[in-house]
Amino acid sequence: MSCDMELTQVVDELGLHDSMDVLRTEWESSQRSLPSGDLFFFAPEFAIEACREVHLSEEMAQAAAAACGRLPASLAVKALAWHYHHCLFETAGPPYDRGGVFGTAGSWPSLEGALHEDAGMFYLLVLLSGLPTMKAVHDAHSVPAEVRRDTLLDLTLWLDQMRQRRPSAAWGLTPYNIGWLAHHFRGDLYRLGRLQFQFASFWGRLRAFRHITTGAVLALSEEGVGYDERGQPAPAPAAWQASLTITDEGARGSPILPTGRAVNQEVFLPTAEWRQALAPRDPGVNIHIPAGEPMTPQRCGDSFRQAVGFFPRHFPDRPFIAFCCGSWILNGQLEEWLPPTSNLVRFQREVYLFPIRLSLETLLDRVFGGAPPDLAKAPRDTALRRAILDHLLAGKAFRPTGGGCFLFPEDLDWGREVYRRQRLGWVLDEGPGGRC
Repeated sequence: MSCDMELTQVVDELGLHDSMDVLRTEWESSQRSLPSGDLFFFAPEFAIEACREVHLSEEMAQAAAAACGRLPASLAVKALAWHYHHCLFETAGPPYDRGGVFGTAGSWPSLEGALHEDAGMFYLLVLLSGLPTMKAVHDAHSVPAEVRRDTLLDLTLWLDQMRQRRPSAAWGLTPYNIGWLAHHFRGDLYRLGRLQFQFASFWGRLRAFRHITTGAVLALSEEGVGYDERGQPAPAPAAWQASLTITDEGARGSPILPTGRAVNQEVFLPTAEWRQALAPRDPGVNIHIPAGEPMTPQRCGDSFRQAVGFFPRHFPDRPFIAFCCGSWILNGQLEEWLPPTSNLVRFQREVYLFPIRLSLETLLDRVFGGAPPDLAKAPRDTALRRAILDHLLAGKAFRPTGGGCFLFPEDLDWGREVYRRQRLGWVLDEGPGGRC
């Protein structure tokens, strides 16, 4: 019987016909390694011990063990669970590294129709199946116990958040959750103080150059990226398109300012004076900002300083060029809404912003836990919530800037606004000595 037929049987038995295409990815490979006996991560004993090792509550451990006993003992459920384990922990490359098999995890079916109240626990058990992988990576790289503990706290945060958003639902995770949390269990993400850091390739549509003498940094947009009149990414027909030509003599193209705005002009960076410092697909470390205590400058600066020491010490085999991030937190419009003393504004001013497409829906989801049905009645208990609501209720447009950022470790001097204080006017035709 072919693997395609086996997938068809699984889809038929579990009612997953709409997910046939997304499940087909890696299906043959996963089924070739399907164990003949029971899956180790569906054993109640494993569930209890794994929950304890990742610092989940005893209530959660017992609930996971009970779910093991209720899950159908069918070949279809076993084949699907192993397929997910294979995709997350047996294939090369980090999850969600801008493509590949991991990009499908968020599109996996919810399974509530087939497994009912145990669908969330099914996904939790699949995630816990990566515990041996994580421990092996941590042990091989001498990751401190406190870093492992702090990193795994994210699982508790997500489980609690799911319970708050869906109080009537059973414990567990969704495909979206498992796609994100697989970073932790593959040993690709670490929490160091206030921030999380994850191995990834640089995904920005730009190239950054450093002046050989002054150390100044200037980014040039990739060729053909469309921008609106504010220098933000725009679909066709865009107001203008960026140009970029790199030769032995130098790079000529459209600059992106550290404030997150592309400029509709051309600059020339001669090879004798500038070297390329960052390009798409270069090894990087993504920054993530988990829910929790305030992002004070002291906490954020301390996290970066920890990261600069942690990765070369524990992962010398995985060098990286720059920290990078894409988030609503980097929306430059926050500088219009919040005072300069705001933690979010101060964070933005320490990194080199670049423009990506941001949506109002994402902003509302992150700040309010979903788009408020009535803005006039939405909670106003934080300065950020009040600023957003005042802006929108006044009929003003959501016109974000920036959204992405990078920071070179050698430029880390938190609190000094290194990129904002550069003098780039001589490059950008803004007069001698002018700042960007």
